Amino acid sequence: MYRIVLLNGRYEDYTRYLDATQLVARWPVLRKMLSRGVRSAWEDRFTQLRPTAAA
Repeated sequence: MYRIVLLNGRYEDYTRYLDATQLVARWPVLRKMLSRGVRSAWEDRFTQLRPTAAA
């Protein structure tokens, strides 16, 4: 569900369906399923999603 919302959602969907804690926890797997553009957009906006932020 997170992948679908990340790829096709709108702001209202993000705030309704995504939980920040869950998104961060699942990001290492989710990022592999997303295109580079989508992945970069989310990681640029939320620095805690960047691979170096978790290390």
